[in-house]
Amino acid sequence: MVDDNFIGNKRNVKLFLKELQPWMVAHQYPFSFATEASVDLANDQELMDLMVLCNFGAVFLGIETPDEASLTLTQKFQNTRDSLSGAVNAITRSGLRVMAGFIIGFDGEKPGAGARIVQFVEQTAIPTALFSMLQALPDTALWHRLAREGRLRSKSANINQTTLMNFVPTRPLEEIASEYVEAFDQLYDPKRFLDRAYRHFRILGEATYPKKGKGAKKPINWVTIRALLTICWRQGVLRKTRWQFWFNLWRMGRYNPGGISSYLAVCAQIEHFLEYRQIVRREIEEQVAQFLAAEALTKPLVAAVAEVAAVS
Repeated sequence: MVDDNFIGNKRNVKLFLKELQPWMVAHQYPFSFATEASVDLANDQELMDLMVLCNFGAVFLGIETPDEASLTLTQKFQNTRDSLSGAVNAITRSGLRVMAGFIIGFDGEKPGAGARIVQFVEQTAIPTALFSMLQALPDTALWHRLAREGRLRSKSANINQTTLMNFVPTRPLEEIASEYVEAFDQLYDPKRFLDRAYRHFRILGEATYPKKGKGAKKPINWVTIRALLTICWRQGVLRKTRWQFWFNLWRMGRYNPGGISSYLAVCAQIEHFLEYRQIVRREIEEQVAQFLAAEALTKPLVAAVAEVAAVS
């Protein structure tokens, strides 16, 4: 369900879900849904229950940072009203798998922001934590403020995880980049990732789901079977996580057998991030080195110009 905030109008979305639910039942749940919502979804149990009844399986939360001062500065007041970790747990216990976005580099941010994000993700057992450095997008309030302050480094924004910030932050750029690279590396450490995925699905297994009955028998999907065998081979044989992988899978079969297919699909994500975290480290460190070299060249020039201006 594509929406920047699915629950922006709670009254209308509840009316919609109440119409969708009997249709899903009548058609034997032909679809499963994912969407994006604000964290205050956790405050409306009726809404979460309706989403689960309509076969919503996952929700993306724009948490951005556990630092309340940064959230207030960016006017994400809905993330500061209640405990963020409590909200994530409430949504998970309702039966909705949580994915979340995090950002580093806010104005006034204190050192250690990367470590605090890792700590929050581990505490809340969010498997899929999408992490990036802050970018000022053209024609936004942040963009215009930074332009007035003369802090924009570039007039374009490249929203991906392998580029430096496009403005001058309030603490050293190289410090933010270093924290970012280390946090990204830790978030997608295979052992940590598999542990979070397992803990998350154990919580999901405690939720109450609608009885869907038996759907039509689906033909064998050899692509899916090949993917499953690849995951089992890489994570259950080749890597040091092999004992953890099989033990967690056995416990999933015991405590949440209905979630095994979704659980394995999430486990598969590490196959991307294992390689990608090396790309992030390499490209960010190269850009930081270029930035520091350019800064070392321009500082003497700026000082000379300032000295001439003072003399004249």
